[in-house]
Amino acid sequence: MEIVHKQLPFIKGFTTAVAFSLLLLLIRIMKTDSTYYLFLVWNLFLACLPYAIALILSLRKTNHLVFWLAFIVWLVFLPNSPYILTDLQHIRLSTLQSVWFDVLLILSFAINGLIIGFASLWIMQKLLRDRFSKGITNFFINIILLLCGFGIYLGRVLRWNSWDILQNPMGILSDIFKRVLFPIEHINTWSFTIGFGGFLIITYRLIQQYQKRN
Repeated sequence: MEIVHKQLPFIKGFTTAVAFSLLLLLIRIMKTDSTYYLFLVWNLFLACLPYAIALILSLRKTNHLVFWLAFIVWLVFLPNSPYILTDLQHIRLSTLQSVWFDVLLILSFAINGLIIGFASLWIMQKLLRDRFSKGITNFFINIILLLCGFGIYLGRVLRWNSWDILQNPMGILSDIFKRVLFPIEHINTWSFTIGFGGFLIITYRLIQQYQKRN
């Protein structure tokens, strides 16, 4: 419950940030008469699911089986949080008149996604710390962020969705195993994974260091 109490100011601030993003989207729809960027709302919703899962887990103590099942679901959806950063690719479709507004619009959603993802990771780190040592927990966090980089690749490049694990498990597992068993043949996959994963690790650790000093 202590974690939940500490999260209340964040939830209020995050709600304000999301409202600002939605306002930007509404303005764009009214100005351009286009609903093209409505997909950002869905992407941000998916980005919030890991936070909801982590918050629910923090409400009460659970047995190991329930915790690890929820952890797996949380991990499957976590890449959706930083994934919105890659929506910046849609800027290439913007006109000269709207490009800077579109940059602001997408960045507002992307930063919100990144923040809510890191917030869920912070809660999960606390929960893992109750089960493992500090060193092992930090190792887990780094691996999780690298897996996020891989998850972003699966979503952006291979166009898999989180729910495809249930709808088409053999297809997604086949793509994963090909890249694990033959890494040299899929060097672009691992370059993408390490690049995005490294970015997430550095950013998350910098935020952690700032929190500790303040």
